[in-house]
Order: sequence, then C-alpha cells, then structure tokens
Amino acid sequence: MSSADTSNKIRPDKTKLLPHQRIEADLVLELPNVGLLFKSKAQKTPKKVFLIAPDVVDETYTYEAFLRWIRAWEAWFGNRGVRKGTRINLIIHNSSSFVAIYFAALGRGITVVPINPNLAPDEMVYIIKDSRSELILFEKSVSKKVEQVQMALAYGLPFIDDEVVGKEATREAVPEDTDSRQVGLLDEAVIIYTSGTTGNPKGVVLNHMNLLADAKAIAEWFNFNEETRALCVLPMFHNNGQVVTLLAPLYAGGSTIITKSQTGLWPFWDLVRAHKATWTSITPSILSILLQYRRSHEGSTLKGIICGGQVLKRTVQENFEKTFGVPVFEGYGLTETTSFACFNNNQAENRVAEVVGRSLPTNEMAILDPEGKEVGPGMEGEICIRGYNVACEYLGLPEKNHQAFANGWFHSGDYGFKDEQGYYHFLCRHDDLIIKGGENIYPAEIENVLFKHPSVLECAAIGVPHPLLGEDICVFVLLDDARITDKELKEFFSGRIAYFKQPQQILIVNRLDGINEIPKGPTKKILYRELKQYYHDHIAKDH
Repeated sequence: MSSADTSNKIRPDKTKLLPHQRIEADLVLELPNVGLLFKSKAQKTPKKVFLIAPDVVDETYTYEAFLRWIRAWEAWFGNRGVRKGTRINLIIHNSSSFVAIYFAALGRGITVVPINPNLAPDEMVYIIKDSRSELILFEKSVSKKVEQVQMALAYGLPFIDDEVVGKEATREAVPEDTDSRQVGLLDEAVIIYTSGTTGNPKGVVLNHMNLLADAKAIAEWFNFNEETRALCVLPMFHNNGQVVTLLAPLYAGGSTIITKSQTGLWPFWDLVRAHKATWTSITPSILSILLQYRRSHEGSTLKGIICGGQVLKRTVQENFEKTFGVPVFEGYGLTETTSFACFNNNQAENRVAEVVGRSLPTNEMAILDPEGKEVGPGMEGEICIRGYNVACEYLGLPEKNHQAFANGWFHSGDYGFKDEQGYYHFLCRHDDLIIKGGENIYPAEIENVLFKHPSVLECAAIGVPHPLLGEDICVFVLLDDARITDKELKEFFSGRIAYFKQPQQILIVNRLDGINEIPKGPTKKILYRELKQYYHDHIAKDH
C-alpha cells in the first residue's frame, strides 16, 4: 500500500483520548498524520501550485516539486539519526524553508517547536531548555542571537543554519518514501509556546489529531476547495498561521501564499491581486491597520477574511467591509484549541451580529460557573471547550494542567455567554476584566464606543488601581488628529455608555513619552499587560 493510500478511513480510539478530548460526535479522517496529508494531495494533483513565497524574487512550488524538497529533508533527518519523538526548534520566519522542514519533521514523527525569531536570546534559551529540544535550525538573520543562545546554554546542542542544510539536503540520497505510516494521530506534533500574562511562556502540546481535526473543520466550514488560495500573513511560529492558512487549505487541496517576515502589511492588497488570494486570516488589529493605510483594493479576489484573537470592534468591522467590500468572519479559539473552536456562519448574508459563532463539529463548548456547572442562556461565565482539537497538555506543568483541564473541559480563562439561539459571545480575557466598585466592566464595551469617534485609529481600555473602587478605567488612544483633546474624548462618551463605565483617564498615545503606538504582539494582538506596565511606570506616580 502506498504512503498516500486513503482508502481506509481513520478514527481516533476514544478510549485512548484524554477526558477533555472526548465528545459524542465522531471524527473521521483520511490519514493518520500531517506528513501523509501532504503526500496524498501531492499524489492527487502533482502539477498544481502548492506554495507561493513572494520576496525579492517569487518562489513558486508545485505539490510535486515541494514533495521532493520535503523528502530531501526527511532523508537528512534520517541520515543524522533524528528519530521519531525528537523535538527540534525552528527559529525561522515565515518562509518556504520553514514549511518544508515542518512537513518533513511531522512526516517522521519529529516534534516541531517553533521559536519567534524576534525573541530575546534569554527567552529563546528558556524555550529550548523547557522543551528539551535536541536540534535547533535557524535562519541567517538571527545568527548573532544564536551565538548568544549557544553561550548561555550549559550544554552543547547542534545549531544548524537552515539555508546551509537546505542545500545539503537536496544532495541527499532521497528514498522513495519514509516510514510516515509509523506516525499516528495521537503522536506529538508541535509545541507552541504561548506568552503568559506573568512568568514564563507555557508550552502547549498538540498532536496530529489536533492539527488534522481543526484543519478539516475550518476547511469544511468555509467550503475550501482546490481553487482556494490562502494568504498567510500571521507568523507560523503560532498556530493560526500553521492551521488556518496552511493546513486548512492543504486539507482541501488548495494553495498558500506565505508572506516573508520582512514584507509587512503595506503590500497586503498587492499580494492579494498578484497571487489571486481568496481567503486570509488576520486579527482585528490588522483590520485597523489596513484601514489606516487606505490602499487601493481594486482587483481584489478575496472572498472572505477569517478574524479572531481578540474582540472585534463592530465599528472596525463595519468600516472595513464598507471600505473594502470583503466580508469578515469572526471566530473564537486559542492555542489550546489548536486554533479556532467556533465561527460565525459562513456566507456573508447568514452572519449574526456581535457573536463569535457556533461550535465547530470537532468540539463542544459550554459556559460554566466557578463551580463548574453550566449556566443558562444569557448568563455570563467561563468559556470551556472539549473535543478533538483541544491540546493534550501544558508541557511539564502538572498543577496548571490540573486546573486548566479539569472535569473533562479545557477552562479557557475567557468570559462570555451563550444566547438563546446557541451563539457564543466573547467578552474578554479574565486578566483584562475591569472590576470597578464591584461592577464587571469589559474593555470592549468602552473601546466600541470610542472607535465610533472619527479621529480614533486605535484604543485599548485597562483597569488601573483606585483606593476606594479597587479599579478605575484608563484608555490609551491613538489619533489621526492630534489636536483632539482628552476632554473632547471624555465628552464623546456622554449618553453612549453608563456613567460608571466612562473612563476617568484618557491617555493620547501621540503625546506620550516612551510609547508611540498601542503595543501589539507578533500576531498583532493588543498587549494589555504592557499598557498596564507603562501606566505603572510612567503615570501612576503622578496620580
């Protein structure tokens, strides 16, 4: 039987699943691992374009050509004794090299642990040690950082330039196939490190079932097919870039356009036009950035934009769709749910306003109270998820695992509610909730009002210490007209939101020292904790 044979359907053995991965619905897959998924598509449509990597010179690979590169990397791993179960770090920006190594490693049962190349050396050292990786592949641009990382490690590890190895790998004796059939659904696939609000990042362990289940669900939800071309602008060292714009279109036999790290968002519409992108996945902050650029979208081929990662402000969505004519489909998920766990309805005319949608077929969701009991429609509580796309564990954190994966659910730490129609509403992260005088106030309530002001480009509300109320409200605002005053912005809230929810402090970023924008992470999520730290360091002492 060839390694791309898909005649036998694959179902996970539910008795071997973790309690928080078991649901009543069945998961039916064609293949047991991500490596074989690629090979099956390459066998079916070898001449079809699989990957486009625009840079100074466009790289374009058919499925057939990319399979040869993957097999070269598989041979390189095999000839150097990199066995199934080995963990490797990739310190590589979005590139064809990242993708080739990714599929080759997963096809051999090697665990991929990506590291953000923009991290500081000490942060890289922590992830390398915590993941117990045995091989580090890096790109030339981070060579100086890598030298510092090597010096900081108390033990020797092979650090290898991916470009050098890539050329070497192409000269390897490439076998017709590898032992991809030895890799099963429940084998470890990737470990994604999430940035915590405090302390060190946590390694989220995902297996092949997680990746395949979420990719299948997303592809089927949005009717991806062989004509789908997904534009990947989010980093592949996080799960959204890997799953939504690489594995989901691959599951449908489509193509991916992967932007280099240096590309940025300025040429977004140029890339869409040049390569006929039909879908992309971005965060709400990127919608705001594209609105600020106001570049021409004439000739756009986008059918839709998948959006998640933080609260999508309704004003931003409406302005974006009015300006660019592309529907935005909001969803909700976390690294711990591989990527998305629910979506708004497909087809623009079927969307429901102000919801993150219904649960995907691969998982179940519920709103639970602090005692772990499900609450009724309209009642707020913690968003909890279980299913085939829910992560196995946090690496090496038994106490955290006991808390987060309790009673057969993954407890997200996010607030939300489910309405009478079964749609889920996301309110905010537990850590971002503002509690003023005993009243729960969600940052999005305040931000949604302020976004309606014509001069507000971006804003973020945080809770700050108050001696009597516990917390009060402070909003950081980025303006396109710096003549607007904080007094004018405060007056804008009058009649639009309850008085106790109106911010007592409005800080205009355009005029602050030591900060010139709303801080964001690599996926363009607003970093509320950095705003709280800035407030503590620069503002609190004067109040």
